[in-house]
Amino acid sequence: MGAGAGTPEVTVVLCTRDGAERLRPTLDHLGAALDEAHDAGLPGEVVVVDNASTDDTPAVLADAARRDPRVRVVREARPGIGRARNAGVAAATAPVVLFTDDDVHVPPHWVRRMAEPLRGGEADLVGGAVALAPHLRRDWLSPALASAYFAVVPEPPAVGREFAAASIGATRAVLDAVPFDESLGTTRYPGAEDTVFRLDVLAAGFRQGAVAGATVEHHAAADRLDPDRLARQATGRGRGEAYLAHHLLGKRPTAAESLAKLAGTAGLLVARRAGARGPVDEEALRLRRRAAFHREMLALRREARRRPAPDRGR
Repeated sequence: MGAGAGTPEVTVVLCTRDGAERLRPTLDHLGAALDEAHDAGLPGEVVVVDNASTDDTPAVLADAARRDPRVRVVREARPGIGRARNAGVAAATAPVVLFTDDDVHVPPHWVRRMAEPLRGGEADLVGGAVALAPHLRRDWLSPALASAYFAVVPEPPAVGREFAAASIGATRAVLDAVPFDESLGTTRYPGAEDTVFRLDVLAAGFRQGAVAGATVEHHAAADRLDPDRLARQATGRGRGEAYLAHHLLGKRPTAAESLAKLAGTAGLLVARRAGARGPVDEEALRLRRRAAFHREMLALRREARRRPAPDRGR
């Protein structure tokens, strides 16, 4: 990464946990994007949040900070991506904050393009497109699977649709008003924090935009293509969807309704497993996800909602 002078006008928050092997190329791509933005009159910085790493991540980050004064490292000892992102926001100094992940490679113009509508007052929250790295693409990986399990967002991204935290940005006004939910991005709820954040931001009256032509590339670990790993992800996604339904959307099925749906879904899943269907069975993943959803809805009946059920016209 090169050096750049000036008070930062954009901060990139990058959260990592045990990311020693993937951080260097990620930071190299961010450095090139910061250089391009700086040349266009937009100085920036990177805040890297080390979220309780147990590998060589601290040493990798210390070296990156020594080589480039635009890199600052903060530590969040409590595991969880929601907590880590909030720690990064607290450390950010710029009026515009962008977010990406430690296994994502951004193009050289990403910082400038993502910041433009936020700095220009056209939007308060933006999302960009996310493509899967070429070496991870498979014939069986449908667009629906790529979106659900690898955070793929087609180019051009659509205004008003979901986005992925691999490529988002927000103004300081948004982030001061709406934190990331720290219950999410944890072992029990490994995802959904970006979806919940987006819904919270819109419920608070802010405007969402989309940035075309700044696609980032997701270099996920190859073992995420493993069928067993995908099955575990499906379970986690189902739990996260139940969290959203219970806490944000005010859904409260009776215990009998959830039990009946769980039993029906489990029966379909058992029948589906009886016949082998290629390397990954998309329908089996969907059923596993729904079973986890109904099971979690039963468990959440004992929990108070984190807020009154909003009126979103649903």
